Amino acid sequence: MSDQPDLHIDIDSLFEQMGGNIEELDWHFVFQADDVEKLEELANGLADEYEMYLQDNVEEMDEEGNVTLGGPALSVVQRGELTAAEVHAIATRMQAIAVENGVEFAGVDCYDPIDEDEESIYGWLVPDDAGWRLRHMTECGLEENGELPWTFLVTAASFDELLAISSKLEANGFDDREEYNEPDEDGEYGLCIFMTGRNNEVELNTCAAKISAIAQEMGGNLSGIQFYTREEIAEIFNSDDED
Repeated sequence: MSDQPDLHIDIDSLFEQMGGNIEELDWHFVFQADDVEKLEELANGLADEYEMYLQDNVEEMDEEGNVTLGGPALSVVQRGELTAAEVHAIATRMQAIAVENGVEFAGVDCYDPIDEDEESIYGWLVPDDAGWRLRHMTECGLEENGELPWTFLVTAASFDELLAISSKLEANGFDDREEYNEPDEDGEYGLCIFMTGRNNEVELNTCAAKISAIAQEMGGNLSGIQFYTREEIAEIFNSDDED
C-alpha cells in the first residue's frame, strides 16, 4: 500500500482545472485489487450509500499510447455539487476503507453526470464518457462483449473539409458513413460512422482513437459517440428537423 495517491495534490488539481467552480459532477473514487471478490465484498458494504461500477478488467495505457487489459476495479460514485473539502473527506474515508479491506485506493476523478432520462440517452457522449456509458449498460445487464452498434460523430468547419475526412475514413475501412450537408447551430458540418461493435471498452477506445487521429489530421474532430443503429440516427435527425 506504499503507492497510495497523494489525495491533497490530486483533488486540488481537479478543482484547479475547473477554475474553482462548484458544479454537479459524478465523483469517482476508484479501488483496484488482484482479486475481484475483494472488490465485490467492498461494494456490498457500500451499496446502501453509493452508486458503483465494478469492472473485471480495466484498460491501461502506457506512455506510447498502447492499451492493454489490467486487473479489476471498482468505482464508487458520489454525485453532487461537492466542495474540495467534501471530496477530501470522502477520499480520506475511502483510503481508510481500502487499507481495512486489503485493496488499493487508486485515486479520484470526476465526470459530467450522465442523465438517465430519455432525452439525455439520445444525446451525443463525449469520447471520455462513452466508456462510462458502457459500464452502466453492463451493470444494467448487457452481456460483456455482446454485440452493440457503435456510432461516431465527426465534425469539421466546412463541408469540403468534411468530404476530405470522409474520403480518408473510406480509405481506412470505415465504409458505412453518412455526411450531412447542413451546418449545425455552431456552423459545423458532421458525418456519422456506423459500425457493428461490442460491449468492450478497450475495443471502443481503440477504434475511437483511430477515427480521432484521421479527423484531426484532416482538420476535423471526433465530437461524439453513441450506441445507435443507422435507423435510429435517421429518426433522431428527422425529429430534430421537425422541432
